[in-house]
Amino acid sequence: MFKSLVVLTALAALTGCATHNVQLYGPIDNSNKTVTVPPGSEGLKGKLKSALANDGWKLVVYRGPSVTEGEIGEKTKVEQYDTFNSRYRLIASSYQFDLCLNFTPAIKYDISFIDNKSGAEVFTINGRGCEPDAVEKFMNALRGKDK
Repeated sequence: MFKSLVVLTALAALTGCATHNVQLYGPIDNSNKTVTVPPGSEGLKGKLKSALANDGWKLVVYRGPSVTEGEIGEKTKVEQYDTFNSRYRLIASSYQFDLCLNFTPAIKYDISFIDNKSGAEVFTINGRGCEPDAVEKFMNALRGKDK
């Protein structure tokens, strides 16, 4: 009886600590499933990249060239900006603070998915919990299913 109470209390405590804050700002254009991702495969970043690849997204690591444009005349105007070889961009940060009961990393994370065409964030997610849950929340937001 005591062991059951301890297990239930531990489960309640761990479940109560998990939070996922999803903010959806716009739809995803599924006709152009290309995304610039950060290099590397450590932790959440690697899991998100695997999930995107498994869902049919083309991943690119580097942005396109920097462009300088302008006009020479009475009023000279020169602009410089970076270009991207993908429609979207993924920015993700996380750190592990513990282990979940299923022995996956317990993480605190922040994810942003940006439309390179408009420069607007399409959705953001932040929170803390088990790493697989963060990936699931990300994929749901990507599919427009999580509010």
